[in-house]
Amino acid sequence: MRLIQSLIIVATLSFFACKKGEDLPPTDSVMVKFVNKTGFDIQDLSVSRVEVGDIKKGNTTSDYYEYDQLGQQYGYALVEAVGTVGGKKHFTGANCQGVCGSASAPDGTWLEPGYYKVEVQIAKGEPDAMEFRVQ
Repeated sequence: MRLIQSLIIVATLSFFACKKGEDLPPTDSVMVKFVNKTGFDIQDLSVSRVEVGDIKKGNTTSDYYEYDQLGQQYGYALVEAVGTVGGKKHFTGANCQGVCGSASAPDGTWLEPGYYKVEVQIAKGEPDAMEFRVQ
């Protein structure tokens, strides 16, 4: 009988210890955590006028950063960013600039208010650029 009671207690404690996710309050903003997938440390990251700071390689920011609006197209966040990646200055002007007179992000949408993680990566074929992928 004690064995069964012990197993029930262990199972209950394990269930609560393994609870996944974060207990986050409702929000009217777009809240973003950034995940560094560049393979390098990032210093002095600023994303769409929000100072994010430093993110070690492979790490995620501990805080969420608040945006009134944030657009995305094809899974990429439409942001302007600057930061130092691996000791070299990198920029992003991900406005998806179109041909003069056309919409700049014809298939873009606004992210709904809520909580998101956005991966920061080095852009393929553009060694001085970063890209921001919405998970």
